[in-house]
Amino acid sequence: MPSVYTVASREFSDIIHSKRFIILVAVFSIVFMVGMASIYLTVLSMAQGLGIAMPTGFLGRAASIIASSMSYFAPIVGIALGCDAISGEREKGTLKTILAQPIYRDTFITGKFIAAILAVSIAVSIASLVNVGGSIVILGVTPTSEDIARLALFIVFSILYAISYYGIAILLSTIARRTTQSVIVSVTLWAIFTFAIPIIASLVAYMYRPITGIEIIQRPGGNVTIRRPSPEEMQRIIEQTRARATITEAINSITPNYHFTKIIQYILGFMQGRLNQSLSIYQGLVSAWPNILVLVLVACITLIASYMVFIRQEAR
Repeated sequence: MPSVYTVASREFSDIIHSKRFIILVAVFSIVFMVGMASIYLTVLSMAQGLGIAMPTGFLGRAASIIASSMSYFAPIVGIALGCDAISGEREKGTLKTILAQPIYRDTFITGKFIAAILAVSIAVSIASLVNVGGSIVILGVTPTSEDIARLALFIVFSILYAISYYGIAILLSTIARRTTQSVIVSVTLWAIFTFAIPIIASLVAYMYRPITGIEIIQRPGGNVTIRRPSPEEMQRIIEQTRARATITEAINSITPNYHFTKIIQYILGFMQGRLNQSLSIYQGLVSAWPNILVLVLVACITLIASYMVFIRQEAR
């Protein structure tokens, strides 16, 4: 009877030799380097024109670009590998052939999981190393040992982030009868989590926590000035701003994207657009553990749900 290792090795070989996998990694590696170069040139020209000092150190210059690049790449990798994991086999008719052999369904889907985790790890690692290597060449700054440790953790949590989206995609692939259905729903969910939810969160916070006390004065001639608020009004504005931020974060927290962003901010020390490595790696991990736990739970729950649905389909 084929073992989990046999199924995983076959699936892993099929994934890494597929044109989809190779093209995906190649395209995003190129996009990473082009994005790094264009953003760096833009920042450099602004710094020279306004007399602003460039950020020092490797992460000081590259942290935001690396994090934003991976926030898009990791979910797409997870979705690309998971959206047809089961439905694709069903459509091609290979699922019946495979299950007709002396192989248990739990062995089959467990092998799929293991192969996907290995493939995702390779894809994310290659993209990260290309991104970091391109950053070193373009920025001309060599990372320190602490930078390397932070980047290693960045890769680990990027893999976890991709696996969480893989879990969502394979669950949809297990439920759906057609790959197109799982692809459409997976991409739609990704778009909602990435673009729609942050906009909705901002709108809800704006409606329920308006900021009052700021008076705009229109003067003759079209000049506009803002009346300076009193200390009491300023304190109220600060409280309203904090309340608005709390609402925004509460709504965004339903998405894996939010938790990945928070983890990377803590790990890389990139907070609110500024590098702050006074936060040690250990302190960053302690601060990020609730967000790490959420990503782990998303990955585990979706994979377990996929497993249970697939096993129950045996009786149909």
